[in-house]
Amino acid sequence: MTLLVLLVGVSAFFLVYWATMETNRVATARQFYLLDQTQAETLRDVPYEQESMTVRDESVRAALSWNTNWLNDNLGSWMHEYYGFDELYVLDPRDVPMLAFHARTGLQAHIAPAFGDVLYPLVHKLRARLRAGDGPKVVKMRTPGETALDMVGGHPAVVSVKAIVSDTGDISQVPGKEFLHVAVQYLDGPGYLAELDHKYLFDHLRFSTVRDAVGNERVYPMVTHDKRTIGYFIWQPYRPGSTVMAYISPMLVFVFCGLVVAVFVFMSLMHRRMTSQAATEAKMRHMVMHDALTGLPNRANFNQRVDAELVRLDPSSGLGIALLFLDLNGFKQINESFGHPLGDKLIYEFGQRLVSLSRARDAVARLGGDEFTLMLTGIRQCDDVERFCRRLIELARMPFNIEGHQLFVGLSVGYAFAPDHGHDRDDLMRKADVALYHAKMNGRNDFAGFALEMDALLRNRHRVETELREAMVSFDQIKVHYQPVYNLKQGTLIGFEALLRWQHPARGWISPEFFIPVAEEAGLMRDLGQHVLQKSCQAAAQWPAHTVAVNVSILELQDVDYAGKLAALLASTGLAPERLELEVTETAVLTTGACEENLKAIRKMGVRVALDDFGTGFSSLARLTQIDVDRIKIDKIFIHGFDQSDSDKAMVRAIVELAQATSLLTTAEGVENARQVEFLRDIGCDALQGFYFSEALPVEQVDDLIATENHHQALRNQNHQQTAD
Repeated sequence: MTLLVLLVGVSAFFLVYWATMETNRVATARQFYLLDQTQAETLRDVPYEQESMTVRDESVRAALSWNTNWLNDNLGSWMHEYYGFDELYVLDPRDVPMLAFHARTGLQAHIAPAFGDVLYPLVHKLRARLRAGDGPKVVKMRTPGETALDMVGGHPAVVSVKAIVSDTGDISQVPGKEFLHVAVQYLDGPGYLAELDHKYLFDHLRFSTVRDAVGNERVYPMVTHDKRTIGYFIWQPYRPGSTVMAYISPMLVFVFCGLVVAVFVFMSLMHRRMTSQAATEAKMRHMVMHDALTGLPNRANFNQRVDAELVRLDPSSGLGIALLFLDLNGFKQINESFGHPLGDKLIYEFGQRLVSLSRARDAVARLGGDEFTLMLTGIRQCDDVERFCRRLIELARMPFNIEGHQLFVGLSVGYAFAPDHGHDRDDLMRKADVALYHAKMNGRNDFAGFALEMDALLRNRHRVETELREAMVSFDQIKVHYQPVYNLKQGTLIGFEALLRWQHPARGWISPEFFIPVAEEAGLMRDLGQHVLQKSCQAAAQWPAHTVAVNVSILELQDVDYAGKLAALLASTGLAPERLELEVTETAVLTTGACEENLKAIRKMGVRVALDDFGTGFSSLARLTQIDVDRIKIDKIFIHGFDQSDSDKAMVRAIVELAQATSLLTTAEGVENARQVEFLRDIGCDALQGFYFSEALPVEQVDDLIATENHHQALRNQNHQQTAD
């Protein structure tokens, strides 16, 4: 028996050793594959990102007028800061540089000859294509371009050339004589290498022009389109097998029987992991019958396709089916503001975007209204579905330009995965619908996969809606708390922001992040908003001179009588209009119709308007000059990012500077430490609020806080007077 155990132990040891080496080999091969994909993705992303500024009337006008300051701000330094490009150029129709921006040296006056050898062949090729009227080679691109991988200034780099063209077609340009924009992305920069290291576990990744790998280092050659090797990526390969081997070696020595079981489990896990890592492409078939508006398959055909795929589904193959439910966020408001004909055109445009993103055999269908569904076959794991969901959400965030209107919508996605979540079509579609509901509950513009607890959560949500309706009969459980807002320069209390709270008699305090979405979907927001506004005005009327800020949803502003009701409320409470500030979203500010008329009337009566959560949605710095508000509220996500990212600081600085230039006040939300306060003071932010100063207080404590602040102010005034004497 001892000999048998010894033989089993030795066999197990060598089996684990073999599995370790095989795992190392698979992991290394995967890293080679990831480098291939990353390089290809960079070649696709650079020209796509260029089009954010090259396909614009403003860019064409700036180039034609030789407005180099504008070009540098938008096609030079801004694109470097936002996208991380290392070199940026604008060439006139003679291919003479009118702008040359370098990340390390700033503005230049020329193009280096060595770089010209790489650049000008691309320029000549692009101009020939422009003269010939060729379109883009990639579906998602709007204009043709030329890209290449080569050495630039001693760095391996992606070089992309795009034409600067009109997005509306109003500016006439001679084909082949356009101004050109050149973007250069180094592939050996610290940020680029660090991102690869972090995302894909490349250890000590570096670039070298010579093959100088030592020890266990692996080498990935960088080859140009003309088969020249310009350098090598060199790194220590990720060796998960060796790590596991070092961990379990002591057990192999002392417990042979346990090792047999451990090896069996280990091999099973390794087999599953290698199976899940194998890439696959699913074959998809186009449906015959289509929706009358979008041309997409209808519900009946979609159901037939799902049934057919479920019949062919073989769980032992490791392949599954994902059903995705999609719902547009904000579409109802667009329909109400602009009319159904324009809403129908938006639905059609979104359907075309889905088709452009989907693969050849993807089943894309419209269920009705603003609801769409997709079926993905040949999917190995949920991670693949989630990557696709992220791409869908980004696709929907891009603005729609329809009949001269720039429209914005969001997207929520829910999915169910077969066979993990079942094999019955009705059951899978119900679970995908539940997942979609969960995604919308999390704040919209999000995705979620089905989980068992979601059914219970959905039942709980319905219970919350019922209890919320009961609570709104008397509003005894609905409380309004007030978070102090401080003047940054003087350090004085200037006002409060009203925040809604729900004190449930059995479950205690319920977060507004949970019950506000319930109220929006249940149509309760107008009554809730009116309650908060009334309580806030009544409370503020009792304060000496402090302001009160109240959040107002777009649903409330679409009430044609909102401004009149507000005027009546101010008159009944005696609150001066200038002491009230209404916080609205950018969507509400930019929505025409009742929203626009109400906001004009509100400002005319003296009530101030603040743009809330600036920077988290579709906000852009350029749009600040177009928005008629009094204050910009900088979202807390940027403030919290100060310690991790300089880009957040740069964004906040830019917001404050542009707000000052346009005579707008600024308030930073979510301030939590002294470092944030100092930075915001240095850049000239006007007001702050956050836990660093105080959490939201019930109305009973507001009076105490005001009294304390008045006492401290009196002491400060007395000290100043004594010092002056």
